[in-house]
Amino acid sequence: MTDDRTAGAKTDGATGESSSANDKSQQINSITCLHERFITLPLLRKRSEHNEGLVSTLEEVALHQEELQSIGPVLGRTCGKTLKILLLQNNVIKRMKPSELKHFKCLEYLNLALNNIAKIEGVRGMEFLRKLDLTLNFIPVENLEESIDELTECRSLEELFLIGNPCMGISDANGESQTDDCPPQSAGNIVGWYGCRSYVIARLSNLRFLDGKEVKRSERIAALQKFPALSEELRNLSKIRLEKQQTANPCNNLSEDENYEIDENAPTHHNPETRNKISNEMYAQKQSKERQETSHLVPQKGEKELEVEHMATVRKIREREEQNIAGRDEHKANDEIKQCNQGKWQFWFEESGTAKRGRNGDDLIMRIAVPKHLSTSLIDVDIHPTYVSVIIKSKLLRVVLPVEVISDQSAAKRIAASGHLELTMPKTNPDEVAIGMPYVRSNKPCNRSDATSERSGAETNLSNVVMSGKRRERLGYTIMQEAVTVEALQGIIPYRSIQSNATDLDEEPPSLC
Repeated sequence: MTDDRTAGAKTDGATGESSSANDKSQQINSITCLHERFITLPLLRKRSEHNEGLVSTLEEVALHQEELQSIGPVLGRTCGKTLKILLLQNNVIKRMKPSELKHFKCLEYLNLALNNIAKIEGVRGMEFLRKLDLTLNFIPVENLEESIDELTECRSLEELFLIGNPCMGISDANGESQTDDCPPQSAGNIVGWYGCRSYVIARLSNLRFLDGKEVKRSERIAALQKFPALSEELRNLSKIRLEKQQTANPCNNLSEDENYEIDENAPTHHNPETRNKISNEMYAQKQSKERQETSHLVPQKGEKELEVEHMATVRKIREREEQNIAGRDEHKANDEIKQCNQGKWQFWFEESGTAKRGRNGDDLIMRIAVPKHLSTSLIDVDIHPTYVSVIIKSKLLRVVLPVEVISDQSAAKRIAASGHLELTMPKTNPDEVAIGMPYVRSNKPCNRSDATSERSGAETNLSNVVMSGKRRERLGYTIMQEAVTVEALQGIIPYRSIQSNATDLDEEPPSLC
């Protein structure tokens, strides 16, 4: 009884493992075979890092080992007019579709080695194609004549690689192809034709290199002499091959069962079906690895999601500001404004004149270093007479202005060159001195004429620098004194005490900044 139970458990475990393996293979085939894998725009941008991610001006792109099954329409539409070098080796592309290759008018080098191509097509319109690599594909003898007919239209073709295809002849140890005296031979599943090299050389008059070997003049003359016999032999051989394919079973070496799995220890056959199976498994492994790497990452928000979040933040902050304005005293409004810079944005003030008034410094300009490529829809500006409230990408920037401005006549714009935000605000009192002048504003407004006269007096005598009843203080202390009612800070020394200690010195007064 125990033996029967253990035997039953083993058989159940074996059947369970086989069923799970079959389920896994079915899942791989269902994932990878529903949609044909082709070149996409994100893949192009990923492989165009050498061109700063610009796809429309690409001249060279390498898309090898991407498990692609076809080229697709995206590559030709985006950079087909500028592309000169296209590397697609080590994929499972099964056909060179003319509809996908017709856009590559300037292509000079096309590498399709290690793919599943059975026929050359789609290169008829490539006038500048100089090199074509089709190493280790599956071009048979019966498709050789049509493939070479396609290549005869490429007048600039100088280098061609066909080694490893079923149509090519078997080479000896020295790399020399077989002669006419040698009959057709086979190596495994690959049956070669001894006259393939001579036939290709005779058909392509501009070819200089075939399979990496230079085409000499004597070899070309001999190939042209044998061309009539080679053409007849190729037609007869193609008929024989087609008849064998019709009578023979097309699945001699590999079953078409979807649940077929490749054993790691068993030898694999070099045919398109086996390469497709291996490619599907590799693609499934890459997808699972990519999902594991990106599972812990926070998904990036799109532009629409950022706009929705930004608008919600703007409504919340504006409602809070309106409640604060309605709840506080008008006379103490300036003292209760809380400055903040949540986004750590850099900003600065300048003065500028207007053409209507004809003066310098009539407008107060505030510039904020906003990123150049940030959408303007993520910026909201609210200008008040005494402060500015700007929300940039859901981050609040609230700053008290150094002078009172006319909010109704203010304007905001983006600078095209740098993307910075520029706020132009006319002053309520054009003669009032603001940031950038030698004297900052104190509790009592300072006129421009008074500041000019005091500036001239400072050059003659240090004792005349300080205005009667006023103190020169540092800029940071002045802004804090206007924004919030605070006591004098111990770390800031009034200028009057500095003046009393520097009466005997002939130095310039300290800087305001």
